[in-house]
Amino acid sequence: MAAIDHIVVAAPDLAAGTAAVAELVGMQPAPGGPHPGVGTRNTLLSLGDEVYLEIIAPDPEQPEPANPRPFGIDSLGGPKLVTFAIHASAGETIEDVVAAMRGCGEDPGEIISMSRVKPDGEEIHWSLTLSPAGLADGAGLAPFVIEWGDTTHPAKVTPTGCTLVSMSGTHPDPDHIRALYSAIGIDVSVEAGDDVSVEAVLDTPNGQVTLR
Repeated sequence: MAAIDHIVVAAPDLAAGTAAVAELVGMQPAPGGPHPGVGTRNTLLSLGDEVYLEIIAPDPEQPEPANPRPFGIDSLGGPKLVTFAIHASAGETIEDVVAAMRGCGEDPGEIISMSRVKPDGEEIHWSLTLSPAGLADGAGLAPFVIEWGDTTHPAKVTPTGCTLVSMSGTHPDPDHIRALYSAIGIDVSVEAGDDVSVEAVLDTPNGQVTLR
């Protein structure tokens, strides 16, 4: 039903967050662009044919947003892998994935439309879900859902050389998260833990590394 679309590193400062990722993986992420009204901007690095890494942080060129920035950015002390996005598989829609998640008792939020302008001037558009919890904190192992429509997937137009090997995490109620992943058809290992955590293993020019 679904596949991992991208993993999200949130940071209090985009330059510092991007530099930390670049040092870890041995590659420089490319500028993405601002998210108007959200108060953030990003850099990107491909992790495969249709999966990528997003580093997202406050955009100092935008005014303070009306709502908190997503993924707990406003309270972070440093870069952190906070969550991931999924997209529908061929023949399915974002609405199908949202319905499956709600059927497991996990509401990813309403579907909203967004856009940003790339450094080359092209405006790209997509739809995604973002729950109130996702606005307040990193959301962790409950993914949000994204649909790119006619826009070229970012993984195809960002620097290549890294691949996503696996993802895993901990959760106080791992059975709930495992049931959610089974319903949407993604392979992420979850173990019991007092806190919610997420990590990703990447093959990179620096060898195999773990992003947390």
